[in-house]
Amino acid sequence: MTEWITASTPYLAPHTPGDRDPWEQEAAQAGHTGRHQLILVDRLPVPAAVAERLGLNAGTPAILRRRLVTLDDRPVEIADSWYPLAVAQGTALAEAKPIRGGAVRLLADLGYTAARHVEDVAVVDPPADAAEHLGADAVMELIRTGYTEQNVPFEVAVMLMSREMAPGVPRRLRYELRPA
Repeated sequence: MTEWITASTPYLAPHTPGDRDPWEQEAAQAGHTGRHQLILVDRLPVPAAVAERLGLNAGTPAILRRRLVTLDDRPVEIADSWYPLAVAQGTALAEAKPIRGGAVRLLADLGYTAARHVEDVAVVDPPADAAEHLGADAVMELIRTGYTEQNVPFEVAVMLMSREMAPGVPRRLRYELRPA
């Protein structure tokens, strides 16, 4: 494999309970084993960058679901998904257990289907809590915000990806845009 190209699209579509997780599929296609483990679900004050995207005040409580993503049992990504309380409170999003069919499926069932997503990509130094899993080297940060048809933000995902995401292979993100 000369390069590993990742597209966001498979991660944004609801899948049926029992379907293979998109990361497991992507890793398998590259000859690896991909998994993710839920390591935290809590009601926490939302950080400023996430608050701004969700239209909340910094420090407002929101539901955080944090996953540790592994490739061949090595940590390669920390994936945080933040949900406003109005969306997540009282649902499986606020429970510390995997969601059958995934969060995207549950959100769709709750009426939160994304009409659009906005993704911001940067290279950043990992915060201390991520560095313990990913190392201290700079990581790729992808922040994705999902919006309803009414332009209401309902999820902000913050993914910190290590360079080990595709060991020895240049890793690229691919975006396919279709003009209206």
